[in-house]
Amino acid sequence: MKRKNVLDVLAAARPADLDPPGTPRAQVVELRAPVRGWHARWLGAVAASLATVSVIAVMGVPRLMGQDTVTGQVAGRSSANVLDMAADRAAGQRQAFGRYWHTAGLILGEELIGSPDNRYRIKTRVQTSRWVPLGPESYTVFTLRGLPTVRASAADEQAWRRAGAPKLCGNDSDCGNDTAPLGRTRFMFMPSTWPIRDEGLTLSASELLDLPRDPDALKKRLLSFWPAYEKTMAAWPSPPPGASLPTKESWLLDLSLELLEHFPISAGTRAALYRMVASLPGTRALGQVRDAEGRLGIGVGWRRAMGDGWSEAQLIVDESSGKLLALQQVVVEQASQDPPGADGIAGLPAGTIYHALVYQRATWTDTPPTLPADCPSQKENGRNECLG
Repeated sequence: MKRKNVLDVLAAARPADLDPPGTPRAQVVELRAPVRGWHARWLGAVAASLATVSVIAVMGVPRLMGQDTVTGQVAGRSSANVLDMAADRAAGQRQAFGRYWHTAGLILGEELIGSPDNRYRIKTRVQTSRWVPLGPESYTVFTLRGLPTVRASAADEQAWRRAGAPKLCGNDSDCGNDTAPLGRTRFMFMPSTWPIRDEGLTLSASELLDLPRDPDALKKRLLSFWPAYEKTMAAWPSPPPGASLPTKESWLLDLSLELLEHFPISAGTRAALYRMVASLPGTRALGQVRDAEGRLGIGVGWRRAMGDGWSEAQLIVDESSGKLLALQQVVVEQASQDPPGADGIAGLPAGTIYHALVYQRATWTDTPPTLPADCPSQKENGRNECLG
């Protein structure tokens, strides 16, 4: 049974493009597909500068795909203030800098598979981590480790057995342990500024620590990179049907989330980013919400059409500490058929978290990753990955 690649799962967990407030639902025809199939070939041409293995290029650029969204009414408290308390806590965090900014967490997925008359839900899990060096001369080390795929419930277990208990590959695309090997770890070496350099942010890890701590000043600083980035789009190939180029608003949101998720920034900049993304057009205040691992946090979200249904990208933060908990995609209104390029979504009930990036740890460390004996510490002889 051929299952989708874990990098597609990560790619799909990106927030949608932002439309102006008040976009009528009737104008939103369909979700514009995440990176898969021939859409990925267009993105691959755009992302050639990544200079990494082709599957990583897929993961690095889903933000280039435009997606229709609807904002609706802001729920709960004003979205401009919903992350204020978390921002205050984040700003008060003390930092002891080290050689690497280390993050670790999970890539989670849920989908419906099986025959039309015997569908069942499965849950996939991949352990992932990243070491971003403070110095510009080194490479980021990125890892993926596959965990067992499971049935979502007892009823799904019975349906799976009725289907003959087929092998579940989960996020491994061909059951060959090619991307997120079950029980093994794939190490990949990326440029230290990946993927923000491909969004036009030409700052080293150490320079990111000097970004403004004020939300307005930070927004102005980040937007100063947009004109140069926009000019590069003139050389891009024409997008395929269902795809569109990024807008300034969607670019700013994606860039901001990349900084929050993966990069070494000061406590003050983190707080400013929380306040900034919470006040962007189209942001919905969600109040208290649980992430895919059941942890309670404060959230903001961005809704989008999902075929004939609706989904919501949610950013969830621990309000008491200011730590990032998760970025996840949730079914808001069930779709009756899969959107283009998003197999296994149709039929998932409202409330299902079908893609999630869950963060378990984010800290400075002087300890580098432990690599296999035959694994290059940096790109050597053209190699940029190894298996341990």
